[in-house]
Amino acid sequence: MTFKKLVTVGSLLAMSALLASASVQAQDYPSQPIRLVVPYPAGGTADAVGRVLSEALTKVTGATIVVDNQGGASGTIGAGQVARAAPDGYTLLLGANSIFAVVPHLRELDFDPNADLVPVAKIADSTRLLAVHPSVPAETMEEFIAYAKANPGTLNYASSGNGSTPQILTEIFKSAAGVDIQHIPYGGAGPAMNGLLSGTVQMMIDTVVISQAESGALRGLAVFGNARIPGLPDVPTMVEAGFTDLRSAGWTGLFAPKDTPPEIVEMLSMAISGLYADQAFIDRLTSVGVDPDFQDPRIFADSLAVDFAYFGDVIKAAGITEE
Repeated sequence: MTFKKLVTVGSLLAMSALLASASVQAQDYPSQPIRLVVPYPAGGTADAVGRVLSEALTKVTGATIVVDNQGGASGTIGAGQVARAAPDGYTLLLGANSIFAVVPHLRELDFDPNADLVPVAKIADSTRLLAVHPSVPAETMEEFIAYAKANPGTLNYASSGNGSTPQILTEIFKSAAGVDIQHIPYGGAGPAMNGLLSGTVQMMIDTVVISQAESGALRGLAVFGNARIPGLPDVPTMVEAGFTDLRSAGWTGLFAPKDTPPEIVEMLSMAISGLYADQAFIDRLTSVGVDPDFQDPRIFADSLAVDFAYFGDVIKAAGITEE
């Protein structure tokens, strides 16, 4: 037998062994605790979603699922840890759109989120609110846009930082509305909200402003999301306000390291899909400020590709950087 044939036979045998090993691994899965990395600090929306998901999956899989907060660098520290983890289904990532669709356009990473991680399931869409300081003489989006056009360059908006999702969403809104509003970046969502509450800036798009608008400290004008906010029933969505081409504010989803056996990915996806028949699970997700929206790995992968291209175009057109 020639060396080439030996290599071919050897490769086939090795592949068969790997497939058999993966099949056995999937049959035994899960047989140990699962680490769910949330790449953001404890206490935020992503952390809350991760804990709702981990508790629900623990009940249906019987496995212990431990939430591990690994915040920093716009979520890429925790995401990188998962990308480099063993592809055995025991280290998973609760990721957000910024990790996959935004950050790769802004800086070089030591891993490729879109190549080194595989989608398991989309969990939910994020909800953000466009809010203004009460001193702004506008009660509706129409009035706000008219005021901004009449006073170009005099209004400021806050974001949690350069290259952040709130900045990108605001730049998308500015382009669609044809208004000139200046960007004031802050070192986090909390300081940015304080700037808005004090009147230093006049506008902000984020999740953290929702409770302040519900209390009356800020005025909500439109919701970046699929539905109105229960605590602000009179505030329309961006689509209802006439911006039919604006995309949802973002999403959270579950990911695994590349080369994770497809059987394990499918098992996890099916387990998560079943959770959406439980109204208690839906209610818990809604209560932490997100819109439940399941997508299986194939549909989710298509959505990721669309988001990557879309946000890349927005970032380039607006000249957004992290500097």
